[in-house]
Amino acid sequence: MEFEDKAAAYAPQLEALQAKLAADGVEFIEVHTVDTSGAFRSKIAPLKLSTYGESINAILYCVTHGDGQPMGDVAFASPSANEENGFPNIKGIIDPETVVRHGWKPKFASAITRSYMLDGAVCPYDPRGVLAKVEERANALGYEARFALEYEFGIFHADHDLMRAGRYRELKPWGHSLINYDLVRSGEYQDFAAEFITRMKSIGIGVASLVTEYGFGMYEYALTPKTALQAADDAMRAKLHLRELCAERGLVATFMTRFQPPGKESACGAHHHVSLWRDGKPAFAAAPNKLTPVAEKFLAGVLNRMQETHLLFRPTVNSYRRFDRGAWSPEDVAWGFENRTAPIRAITTPNDGACRLEHRAPGADINPYLSIAAILAAGCEGIEKDLPLEAPATSNLANLDKPKLPRTLNASIEAFAASDFCAEAFGEAFRDNYAESRRAEQAAFDAWQASHITDFEWQRYFVS
Repeated sequence: MEFEDKAAAYAPQLEALQAKLAADGVEFIEVHTVDTSGAFRSKIAPLKLSTYGESINAILYCVTHGDGQPMGDVAFASPSANEENGFPNIKGIIDPETVVRHGWKPKFASAITRSYMLDGAVCPYDPRGVLAKVEERANALGYEARFALEYEFGIFHADHDLMRAGRYRELKPWGHSLINYDLVRSGEYQDFAAEFITRMKSIGIGVASLVTEYGFGMYEYALTPKTALQAADDAMRAKLHLRELCAERGLVATFMTRFQPPGKESACGAHHHVSLWRDGKPAFAAAPNKLTPVAEKFLAGVLNRMQETHLLFRPTVNSYRRFDRGAWSPEDVAWGFENRTAPIRAITTPNDGACRLEHRAPGADINPYLSIAAILAAGCEGIEKDLPLEAPATSNLANLDKPKLPRTLNASIEAFAASDFCAEAFGEAFRDNYAESRRAEQAAFDAWQASHITDFEWQRYFVS
């Protein structure tokens, strides 16, 4: 459905929401658009749910992480916006299903857009649109896909002078211990957790739990299951509002996958729990340590495309510092029942409704629209092609000859960029643009590294 048709379909809902929110005292709206890297780019405006669309700068689909810090490489080469086309605007329209009023700021509401080109065609670079297309594929097979995401992250005391100077490693972790599941790591922790859960509930996001993770400053929240697009929306909003709550309390949150040296304390994963449902019943559940045929086909598809889609689970230079099978961050293409060292952990207990697959490769730096789309598209292909499932791993994966996941960002880029599956599932224009965004990420790191003398060099060679 192109822009004019979509706007006409949304108009009655948007007009009704405008009237209701205004009557409830809402005065402002935060309008969110998802960029390529998986961040909300947002504006605050007087309340207006326009049926004419929102102006969006197309540079959002070619902007780099951190807007180019510390290299100044604000944008990468992209057909979406460049010197030749003059960096144009495109159009977005608010999805009425995403409009929510903020319980902790009752004068504020927020909404998430879908993007279209100026001629009204669907924007091929919009991650939210990519996932919506894949979700339609699953629905066409007769299934409702449900996802629940867990995010591990760090919280530190904010020091804006240090942060402006780029001295993040000098920030002090929030809390005095590194113990898992600790209620007294900080005197403010329980109140913080309660406030976060309450805020999320007010906008329809379920938080199953918030816990301390292993490591100084390490925490984790788990979200409750939603359909694919809703789960990605929830993941983005929870991340934004967690950061907002931290900022209000003199704290700062990070979702970079490893901020401790490799091998020390935890890294930050974002495990994805996925199940299929049909007619309100779970389609994966068979019995303890047993999957239904459709679950086996879905899982076979996910495994079959895991190397090609790996870039969407580990999209940054920092992602690859998280590799550590011994610390339950997977390295192989494999699966097992209740096996946390494999990228796919099959969970079949305690009841049918809890039967699901846990994808453990994604880190907290993912774009959730793309990581969910990768899992769902590969799983759908497994069902469509009736793919057979290999036997589960029942011994130490280090001793098994399993295919390996790409160990570097460059290797993941090349596997993704050459993938016909990714071009078909996500669109060739998106595949090529996303691959270019990751090449720009690697190039920025390489340029920074080439311009610095490392601590290794100083300590190894200065007095030798």
